[in-house]
Amino acid sequence: MDSNVRDDFPDYQRIQQQFANYIRDPEHNTAPPGIEQRRMDIYKRLFFNNLASFCAKSFKSFRPFVDDDQWDKLIRGFMREHSCSSPYFKDIPLAFVEYLENSDRDRTEYPFMSEMCHLDAMRMQLRLAPDAPRCNNLDIYKDATCVQRSSTVRLLSYQWPVHKLTPATWNSQQPKQPTWLIAFRDRNDQVEVLGTNVRTFRMLEVLEHPLSLSKLTTQLSEEFDVAHELLFNQLVPTIEVFNKRGVILTTHKN
Repeated sequence: MDSNVRDDFPDYQRIQQQFANYIRDPEHNTAPPGIEQRRMDIYKRLFFNNLASFCAKSFKSFRPFVDDDQWDKLIRGFMREHSCSSPYFKDIPLAFVEYLENSDRDRTEYPFMSEMCHLDAMRMQLRLAPDAPRCNNLDIYKDATCVQRSSTVRLLSYQWPVHKLTPATWNSQQPKQPTWLIAFRDRNDQVEVLGTNVRTFRMLEVLEHPLSLSKLTTQLSEEFDVAHELLFNQLVPTIEVFNKRGVILTTHKN
């Protein structure tokens, strides 16, 4: 029986809805009357194959974990159960992650699936993100240097080390500590993912808006309960490395 076809729709809208329902879930819906089945089969195959191919390219980290039948079931479930709110292809990966997080699928076999797919979705978002302002590699001065996290950075925290899991290394043992990641597009427009620690992660969280290096050191020294001068000496080389890689932008006060 066809789902979500309203009797009060005009005829053309009812046909459109029947067409969409059949494409999304041909097992439980019938094709619109008057359309040759051969043509409907072509549409059905094209829609499914295009989506499956696009998602396979978008989720290169997770795709090797499942065979073709498992992958096809995931894609069919996504088509059948999830309503995408955006018409843009670039937003499909985020919609697929939303589907994985909200579906009632069995999560025991691959409990890291949503997190791994989310990381891949973030990689695509970063490839398409607007460029961050360019800055020269500047010398670091305690009171004169302002630092800010680049707009081409995503701070990610997961329960699983999804940036390095493969079918060969997967052993179903969840780590006791979360994984902290910095995903970013570097100065050569290459997307990279770095594992980090909670303190560096927190530093980058604080740098959503520009701060002088002095104020940054003061705030973090209070949070971490570390001596101001000791922390400053630890921050400077970290900021220099991140600046060169495009993670942090530095400017000088006038």
